[in-house]
Amino acid sequence: MLSDQEIDYSKIDEVTEDGVRLFKVLMRFEFALKDAGYVTSGYRHAVEVQWDRYANEKLGSAFWNKIQVASSAMVLIQTPPKRQVIDQGGNLAWEKTGTVTSIQELVGALRRVRNNLFHGGKSGDPDAERSAKLYAASLFIIDQILKNDEEVQASFAGIY
Repeated sequence: MLSDQEIDYSKIDEVTEDGVRLFKVLMRFEFALKDAGYVTSGYRHAVEVQWDRYANEKLGSAFWNKIQVASSAMVLIQTPPKRQVIDQGGNLAWEKTGTVTSIQELVGALRRVRNNLFHGGKSGDPDAERSAKLYAASLFIIDQILKNDEEVQASFAGIY
């Protein structure tokens, strides 16, 4: 039976404009990576982005050497977002992650910001007070990636 009870949607308004922008940018960025061929067939033939392959093959150590000294990226490198896990009791919990030491780990931290934002991590998120800084660092890194990869940038912009 359907209820005519009002649903409280106010929690969705807690996501800032930067969070919404990051989600939109990552949505398009992920499409661009797929379009550029950084894909594999996953579970039930679903398309999955090969984030690690992209980080290592396309960005590599040259990009890492530049980005690791950029002040705009420091929060993501020095204190990356925690990872949501299931603890031994079967409950949601947060696991601290270590300092980022490679381009692959940086791309992983970027994805974790997205995952925490999109997959419900903003409820009970211990990084909530740092969200604005994490969003800004993530947007900066994506901007730098796009500036360094013309093929992905063209796909991102819809230029074919």
